[in-house]
Amino acid sequence: MISDLNLYKVFYTVANCKSISAAAEKLFVSQPAVSKSIKVLENNINTILFIRSSKGVSLTPEGELFYLYIKNGFEEFLLGENILEKIKNKEVGYISLGLSTTIGKNYFLPRFEKFVKIYPDFKVNIINKPTLDTIQLVREGSLDLAIVGLDTKATELEFIELSQMHDIFIASAEYLDKLNYSSMEDLFDKGSFMLLESPNVTRHHIDNFFATQGLKITPDIEASNMDFLIECVKIGLGITSVVREFVHKELEEGSLVELPLNINIPPRYIGIIYKNSNYLSIATKTLIDFLLLNKV
Repeated sequence: MISDLNLYKVFYTVANCKSISAAAEKLFVSQPAVSKSIKVLENNINTILFIRSSKGVSLTPEGELFYLYIKNGFEEFLLGENILEKIKNKEVGYISLGLSTTIGKNYFLPRFEKFVKIYPDFKVNIINKPTLDTIQLVREGSLDLAIVGLDTKATELEFIELSQMHDIFIASAEYLDKLNYSSMEDLFDKGSFMLLESPNVTRHHIDNFFATQGLKITPDIEASNMDFLIECVKIGLGITSVVREFVHKELEEGSLVELPLNINIPPRYIGIIYKNSNYLSIATKTLIDFLLLNKV
């Protein structure tokens, strides 16, 4: 293969223009330079590619065949340049994103709705898995980034905080009245608890809180989905933990009641995690910047 790809470009341009002078003008070089490049190419492949005449140039049969392959190659080059230009201009892009159901529904999707209106041609591949699985996928490089809830900002991955979230315990008003408890200790003793199943980041956080308070809670119901536990609370099946920011409407309406604890559960952090900023695409950085601008 000829190492000087510019010779192919000159050939392609002359074949399209059917004129040495027109090709020279398009390439911003002199006519003798174009003629010399064609001669060098013909000598290198030991084949006559053009027939010269007073009207310009035309391809020989061998030149016609050669042109078909060169044309395909250059059109791929041009297509690649065009796509790259669109990527730089944020007209197109690809992002692989991981998040849990709870974070996805309550935090990400309300913001993502606005993002897709601004960048309608971005392709975002969303992987919906539990947080621990999502973190592992980021570690492996299978995901560009993830939006997760963690109880600490300390992680071996890069972490950008977006918001705080506060875990609380909730029940229905009817259920609390039925328990007829006299203190928080009495409530925790009498109450029926429903928690997310292990292993789970939220469950680990709540179990740690129980441990600091000297409480050992054995849940009567364990589920993989927080929304399911909330529905169980609404029909009076017991007490569960939720993120206050995700049920503010239900708390205001009174369909859920927050238990007044003697001590608050330490806050957690919703944030973006990724492996290495050097490998983030323009599209991925665009999503990160958007989320930072739309924290609230």
